[in-house]
Amino acid sequence: MKTGNLATRLMMAAIFLTVLIYFAVNLAAYFMDPYTTTVAYGYTGENAVTVSGYVVREEEVLPGGGELVYSSRGEGERVSAGGTVAQIYQSAQALQDANTQRSLEGQLEQLLYARSLATDGLTGVRLDEEITGSLISFRSALAGGSMAAAAEQGDGLRAAALKRSYALSGTGDLEGAIASLQAQISSMSAAADPGTTRVTAPRAGIFSGLVDGYETVLTPEGILELTPAGYRTIAPAAAPAGVGKMIYGSSWSFLTMMRSEDLSRVQEGDRVTLRFQKGLDRDMEMRVAYISGQEDGRRVVVFTSQRYLSLTTLLRLQNAQVIFDSFEGVRVPRSAVRVGSQPLTDEDGKPLLDAQGSPRTQSVTGVYCLWGNTARIKPVKVLWQEEEYILAAPDEEALAAFTTEQARESRRLRAGDQVITAAAELYDGKVIR
Repeated sequence: MKTGNLATRLMMAAIFLTVLIYFAVNLAAYFMDPYTTTVAYGYTGENAVTVSGYVVREEEVLPGGGELVYSSRGEGERVSAGGTVAQIYQSAQALQDANTQRSLEGQLEQLLYARSLATDGLTGVRLDEEITGSLISFRSALAGGSMAAAAEQGDGLRAAALKRSYALSGTGDLEGAIASLQAQISSMSAAADPGTTRVTAPRAGIFSGLVDGYETVLTPEGILELTPAGYRTIAPAAAPAGVGKMIYGSSWSFLTMMRSEDLSRVQEGDRVTLRFQKGLDRDMEMRVAYISGQEDGRRVVVFTSQRYLSLTTLLRLQNAQVIFDSFEGVRVPRSAVRVGSQPLTDEDGKPLLDAQGSPRTQSVTGVYCLWGNTARIKPVKVLWQEEEYILAAPDEEALAAFTTEQARESRRLRAGDQVITAAAELYDGKVIR
């Protein structure tokens, strides 16, 4: 028994010593030649500056106002010349009665639609699809934070549900409900207050319910002569009473003030991309319409666009990024970029030799990546650089030195490559693991 215990102890000691030596060797190797890696990934870099400014349009305030106003147009809706924009009532009761009548007219329209489908065998399927679509639209509007859009989609959802309930209950119930609604509407129309005032659009344009006092302060013509000193004095006038305003034309502008050094590569007539921080969920390509003279290192700049005017009706004071250039490439740490030697090969992929029989190489700028258990340099061109990273793309000219497609592809930098960011010594083909 004593002999067996001694043998077991000796075996355990040997195993422990082996493990200890293994970790000691690896730890020593790490401190003698440490290396770290990171994963390269696709990235878009931008040369951009953030500014604040004003959205400017050709606008006209519509007179009227108060609490007894019903707006018959939605925000951003196009209105023809002479089209009714709003109605002003003489009393609160008159406004309430008119709203009740409009609600009844909406219900009547829905029931008439339901009656037209009542004899169609696909009625249930069609209305179910309409309800599903309305639910999706309602949820999307809520997720997007637009309460106005959510309210509009909610009205559509209620209408679809009402149509389905009547369309599937038979034409008898429908006819009775339609007759009742028609009688109520006729009675209310006869008793309507004749003193209602209609507000109409002087010219064809886009309606907006927001009046903020900048309508006469910021005009498309006036901003094209503005100086930095004048920009600093911009302030809204007292907001006039109005039921809303009309927006004319097809273009709009963004007025801002920028540092002269940020505009060194931009001239009037150039096109740049603007990304607004709220209100517009898309990048906008806009034309530089005006650059003022310099004052204290600043210039007034006007950007214009003829797209999406109806989406800007609620926008005035805005923050935006002015994007001068955009680069797409593979993002790697700056510490990974090195100048190394790249082997040259013949048409069969075999190394080319010099007069002394040594492999021929060429000097390249690149990054070392793990290729199996070795380091392999991949030649790159730097597209954009920041303090901590660069955007790189494969250097096609350097890759052309490899005459086989397989060799070129093995040297091409890609998103997902394991890039070596730090090592005591690196060279092409060095065994890392």
